[in-house]
Amino acid sequence: MSDNTTKALPSSARLADSSYISPYSRAGAPGPHPNTDPYAPLRASALSTLEAMGFDPKTMVEHGVLWAEHQDPFGHVMHSQFMQFLGACFYRVMESYDEYLSKQECDDMAQAKTVITVIRKYELDIRRQLKYPDAVIAAFRQEHIEPTRNSGTTVLFSLKQQAIVAEVKGSITYMDVKTARPVDIRTLGGGWPLLFEGFTQKSEQVKALRERWEKEHPKPARQPDSKI
Repeated sequence: MSDNTTKALPSSARLADSSYISPYSRAGAPGPHPNTDPYAPLRASALSTLEAMGFDPKTMVEHGVLWAEHQDPFGHVMHSQFMQFLGACFYRVMESYDEYLSKQECDDMAQAKTVITVIRKYELDIRRQLKYPDAVIAAFRQEHIEPTRNSGTTVLFSLKQQAIVAEVKGSITYMDVKTARPVDIRTLGGGWPLLFEGFTQKSEQVKALRERWEKEHPKPARQPDSKI
C-alpha cells in the first residue's frame, strides 16, 4: 500500500534570513518563498513608517545587503556602500521629474544638453551599524525648493532594525550646461515652471506630515553622559 502522505520539505533558517534577495520574495512569484519570508511584515511596517514621516513612496528603492560585496573585514556595511544605496534613490527623484517635464526635456537633462542637477552639498550621518543579512529602503523627503536649487533628506531604513541607519541632508543646484551657472527654472520654458510649482506644493504637504510625526513621536532627551 502506497503512502500518499506529503512530507514537509526541510527549510533553511539561513536562507530565510537572506530571502530578500530571492525572486520568490517579489511580486509575480508562482508561490510563497520556499523558506518563508520574514521580511514581508517588516517591509510593510517600514513603508508605513516612512510614508507617515513624509518620505515619497514613488521614489523609494530597496537594497539587499550582500555578505561579500557590501561589508568590510569587520562585518559592517562600508561607508561608501551607504552612498551607493542612497544614490539610486537620488536618481529616481530626478526620474520623477517626468511628472512635469516632457520626454524631450527629461532626455536633455539626463544627457546634459540643457539643464542638469548638480550636487551642491550634502552631509552623511551614519546612525547605526548595518550588517548582513538585512535589507534597507532608501527614501527621499522633499523639503524646500528655491528657483535655482532643491533641498531634501534621504535615509536608509533597515528592515531588521526597523530604524533609520543613515541619513543624508543635502541640496542640488539647477545648472545651465551652456553657461555652467545656476539657472532660475521658473524662467525656463516647457514644464520647468510646473516642476517648481509642483515641488513647492510637495514641500508644503511634507512639512505638515513631518510636523505631525515629530509631535506624535518626540525625540528622547539626550543622556548627559552621551558622547555622540
